[in-house]
Amino acid sequence: MSRRFTRRLGLAALLACLPGAPLPAQEARYYRDGRFLVHELTGVIPGAGPRVRVETDVGSVTARATPGAGVRYRVLVRARGVDDAATRRLLDDMQVSAVQSGDLLLFRGQEISPGAARDLQAEFDLELPAATGEFEVMTGAGNVTAVGMTGHALLTTRGGSIRADQVGGPLRAETRGGNIDVGGVDKEARLVTAGGSVSVQAAGGEVVAQTSGGDVSVGRAAGHVRAETGGGNVTIGSAGGDVFVQTKGGSINVGQARGEVTAATAGGSIRVAAARGGVRCESGAGPIVLKGIGGPIRAVTSAGSIQAELLPSGRALFDSDIQTWQGDVTLALPESVALTLRAIVENSQGNRIKSDFPLHIFREAEDAGRPVEIAEGTIGGGGALVKIRTLDGNIVILKAKKPGS
Repeated sequence: MSRRFTRRLGLAALLACLPGAPLPAQEARYYRDGRFLVHELTGVIPGAGPRVRVETDVGSVTARATPGAGVRYRVLVRARGVDDAATRRLLDDMQVSAVQSGDLLLFRGQEISPGAARDLQAEFDLELPAATGEFEVMTGAGNVTAVGMTGHALLTTRGGSIRADQVGGPLRAETRGGNIDVGGVDKEARLVTAGGSVSVQAAGGEVVAQTSGGDVSVGRAAGHVRAETGGGNVTIGSAGGDVFVQTKGGSINVGQARGEVTAATAGGSIRVAAARGGVRCESGAGPIVLKGIGGPIRAVTSAGSIQAELLPSGRALFDSDIQTWQGDVTLALPESVALTLRAIVENSQGNRIKSDFPLHIFREAEDAGRPVEIAEGTIGGGGALVKIRTLDGNIVILKAKKPGS
């Protein structure tokens, strides 16, 4: 089909089976674009309601906030067939419609014949008022992009990536097979993908990020952060609350956390730059580095060294437990904190414990006949117990440097 032609259709004809008020006319035309036959629909809906939803069996969806009160849309449906007549019939197997019902404006792309969507490509391009209170997308296959919405955003695709930025309300994004990339969201964000990476630059509330097999990166979150991945690395820049991180095969890096950090990995390193509420972490095979920890420490690794720094705290501390089975432990402690120390080196060969604080060091033998080196003592009259243990490694206990020294 080589020539272009344009026809004007009333939306009422397209929406005869849908409830709601009929909308102004739209432009619809068919034309050639290389090897594809394209069905294009465009229109303007003045005074649209505060809620906009897109439901389509197939197709990517892009929505941007623009000045003004109306909604502009452009929908493209593409197909490639053996001849123009067959391709035209295939295009017509996907009905694209829009309907206003109360405060909801609904765009829909629906296949008429079962399985027709597999042979079609579709694109929904919307320009929405910035004050749109709710924007929702559900697509069977395609990427989703939402930029500049001041309200709530709910974005779902079964087989594509999701990108969102400048979202003023809460954000929820879910895909079964793509990446999720978020620039900024002013409220909380819940992001779930079955097989891609998750990235958030900034969030004004809590962040929940879950993926079955990709990396997770959160730049800045004003609330708690929960990040889970089946086999990737996790990086958290800063969090205004607690941080919970779990990965089955990657490294974990946490910058600043105002609350407690809980981190677990089956096969990577764990690094925390600062955590006011303390740290609980465990690695199956990797080093652990903890700096600026303002609460109790529980750190366990099966194969790696542990470095930790405990800060002065104005509140009473709970007990701490630091253990590695194949590695050294270096712990820096402030002189102003009241603590009780107990350090143990199993299978000790020589003097394996060194301390800037006066400790009573002695040796004994376990039932298995292995020599054990033990050091005990108190700081500031004694207090919460700090227990350190390693197998055939070294333990070094240092006086933490005073700020400015």
